[in-house]
Amino acid sequence: MDIIKGLDFKIQNSAVSLGKFDGIHKGHRLLLNEILKHKENIPTVFTFDVKSRDRKPESGMPVTRNVIYSQQEKEFLLNKLGIQREVLFPFNEVTRDMEPEEFIEDFLVGKMDVRFICVGEDFRFGKARRGNVGMLKKYASHYGYDIKIFHKLKSHDEIISSTLVRQKIENGEIKRANELLGETYFIMGEVVHGNKIGRTLNMPTANIVPESDKVLMPSGVYASTVELDGRLYKSVTNVGRKPTVGINAIGVETYIFDFDDDIYGKNIKVNFHEFLRPEKKFPDLTELKNQMELDKRNAANILKRL
Repeated sequence: MDIIKGLDFKIQNSAVSLGKFDGIHKGHRLLLNEILKHKENIPTVFTFDVKSRDRKPESGMPVTRNVIYSQQEKEFLLNKLGIQREVLFPFNEVTRDMEPEEFIEDFLVGKMDVRFICVGEDFRFGKARRGNVGMLKKYASHYGYDIKIFHKLKSHDEIISSTLVRQKIENGEIKRANELLGETYFIMGEVVHGNKIGRTLNMPTANIVPESDKVLMPSGVYASTVELDGRLYKSVTNVGRKPTVGINAIGVETYIFDFDDDIYGKNIKVNFHEFLRPEKKFPDLTELKNQMELDKRNAANILKRL
């Protein structure tokens, strides 16, 4: 998949889906599957480059955890779905002040050569968010593109949205979050060296560090699976600070069943299936090891049903 950043580019023959595409949940997948149907055009996702957002580092305020998937994770999903191009629209003073008519004429038509647009009914764009789907429809015949607008998708009488998915993840409702996403919530990252406590307990773990702005579930232990080098392994994962051994930074620590290869420096994908228990501090490593053995058995029983 081609990644296009900034404003200085020109592409051809685009079937474009417009949106934030934070969670790439079931509602987003309706849009993405629609542009994939237009075989005569190139399926292209237009979204916002959140990393380019104007920031004030002198404020000293921490970055809020509000991104369901990192850019790397979004690219993985979009590529998996068959999207061929992603346009990352910079989010800064210049683009915020762009008139919606200018966005359509100069950007969608002039730079992206849009032939088909697929969008959710609440999409807004341009200065003061004045642009909407009505404006996109108004200019369709003038600029020669087709457009399809989707209503919000519901699940169990709840409107599927990135906000709802974030709430479920933050509340630890992983099974419900997975249902809304249309696939298992995951964290990708490079395996880094930890404190090697797991190895001393004969339970070596793979440690990854989630990006600082990524939404996380409550600290605790989860039944999980790990994708590595094209293979899927059953596992159990702790998300949190490991209070028993005095670790403060939030990490993702995974014990992979029946696996003891050296994978430091490799990228893994940890899929979260079900919550097992909250994180807790144990009086000593012996009790920690006993609990970890129980976690392994509980996770194995859950993963049998998948």
